[in-house]
Amino acid sequence: MPVNGTDPRSRWAEYLSGRKLRATLPRRQILDAVAQSTGHFDAESLRLRLKGQGRRLSRATIYRTLSLLQGAGILRRVQLLDDTLHYELSRPADPHHHLVCRRCGSVQEVLDQEVSRGLAALAARLSFEPEEISIRLRGLCSRCRPPAATRSQDRVSRAK
Repeated sequence: MPVNGTDPRSRWAEYLSGRKLRATLPRRQILDAVAQSTGHFDAESLRLRLKGQGRRLSRATIYRTLSLLQGAGILRRVQLLDDTLHYELSRPADPHHHLVCRRCGSVQEVLDQEVSRGLAALAARLSFEPEEISIRLRGLCSRCRPPAATRSQDRVSRAK
């Protein structure tokens, strides 16, 4: 999957060599697992996936490598829920936002170019150069939200 017009493996190799770091086997294994990810993941689920493939990597190695991948622009770190950091492949040409249900934890990605353009215009007006644009909206999804009639009754009883 290309990132900024280049293959993540090429970008990774350039990033590591520019910092005089080695492309060790554990780092390559983590990059391969990340490149195969189809959505959001956290460090522990990545560790368990690698363990299930017979690769036993320490948490420290995984966290350090995720940080390097983020620095290389291959990964983007997002805080979807309050207590866990999640990662996703960075897609600078495809800005998207997240709707996160605070009850069930479901995450819905929203691609809205108009919102992204509006935020970019705001940043330009303020002479700010964004490196990424992302919004996280927390609330209740349609499955966890009470029916409309119940919400109306709640508003009326609070107004009294």
